[in-house]
Amino acid sequence: MSFPFNNVKHSFEIITIGEYIEKYQPGLLLDLNPITQRPPIFLAVDNTKSIEIVQTALKGVSLGMITIVENEEGSIFQWESLDGGHRKRALHGYYNNEFAVNGKFYDDLTKTEKAEFLNTQFTLDIYEPMSNYMKGEIFRILNGTMDTPNHQEILNSFGDTPIANVIRETVRDTDEENHKLFNIAETKSAWINDQNTRLKLEEFVARIYYRYYQDGFLGSRKDAQLMTMYSDENVNAKSLKKKVDAHLTFLWNCAKIRKTGLRMGKMYWRELNTLSNLYLYFNENLGKWTVFDYDKFYCNFYKVFSDYTVDADNKYGKEGDFVDFDFETADVSIKECFKNYTTCQDNKLKQEQLIKWIVEHSDMQLNLSVRVLDPQRLFSKDVKEAAFAKQGFVCGIDGKEAKFDELEAAHDIAYILGGSTSDASNCVMIRKDYNRKMGTMTIAQYKDFLNIKVAA
Repeated sequence: MSFPFNNVKHSFEIITIGEYIEKYQPGLLLDLNPITQRPPIFLAVDNTKSIEIVQTALKGVSLGMITIVENEEGSIFQWESLDGGHRKRALHGYYNNEFAVNGKFYDDLTKTEKAEFLNTQFTLDIYEPMSNYMKGEIFRILNGTMDTPNHQEILNSFGDTPIANVIRETVRDTDEENHKLFNIAETKSAWINDQNTRLKLEEFVARIYYRYYQDGFLGSRKDAQLMTMYSDENVNAKSLKKKVDAHLTFLWNCAKIRKTGLRMGKMYWRELNTLSNLYLYFNENLGKWTVFDYDKFYCNFYKVFSDYTVDADNKYGKEGDFVDFDFETADVSIKECFKNYTTCQDNKLKQEQLIKWIVEHSDMQLNLSVRVLDPQRLFSKDVKEAAFAKQGFVCGIDGKEAKFDELEAAHDIAYILGGSTSDASNCVMIRKDYNRKMGTMTIAQYKDFLNIKVAA
């Protein structure tokens, strides 16, 4: 039978596993891993679920209803998985001897056992071609009454949209380059003590994206708010990506110090969330800023973080002077609240209190590693021309005559080190090649490096 659903038609078919495997060949006709579905669990972590699915089929028990959708003409695949991806991948994987069940691969089964497996029936629901949005709608409807997905899996079903794609590509090891924070080593993250099971890491990234979708400052990132972002057809994913990549690079630098510098292993979830909140706090309160010494910054941060979470000296008991947002009175220790607030996603007041505890801690010396930058990155043309004239129309490094368009404005005290762009005296016009190679050296230091005599 067939019937319309929002201008989309589909039909049911009772099919055996053997008929299904013969007709819907993965890699040739059927896309088993469309971007709208969670990655294969047995490849990412273990094959427990795949084994359970095949065990069910070997007992002759129906696998229920599996859903696919026909693609538009000209697509790489004729069909793609819409729902029941784990079951489809398990059937094909077992048939192709990718894993064993009850100690046997498919080729190890007797002729009778193979026949019983291949003759097990299930219902295949086949949809006619539809838009990516409709695929997501049907996925959400199906999973609202069946094997309920978590919130990020629902968001992932939005399919081939710029915001959904950029979040997937940030985490997953796909054809697109994922962010180095999520680089995989033997199927596990090299830097984070968590995996992308049930799209946990993608959810983390999605919540960061939402903050930049808003303002890039500390605040809530509730499930409903993420849904609003995913539903926004006008969201500029490319612009958000630059800001989120910088945010994730900050976390990666901290994770690198932890693992390779201090050799304390991968970063844990509470610490990752806290550092992410701290980054947003800096954005909101410091404007343009940079960490110029990650070793000092991370060591300083972790000393304070562990002081609260472990509280070896019992300094953060129930008599602490603070507001707890879950209770009318502070009948709970600061240590307990601190640990709870490190994973908070939906309460800005808790996040602000968490960061307040950190930045106001007597041992937190941010000035040793974090520097506020001039909000203006480039010198104005007037300032550059004035500097050129003041230098006598020569290069500020080698002292030789030069045309204005052959030179670039360099910061005598590097911008990244806090050098002001508002201060005209910090501007020196030098040859472009010098500006590229000078790095963070001052003009005098670079002249000394080049063995050029500095004028008295």
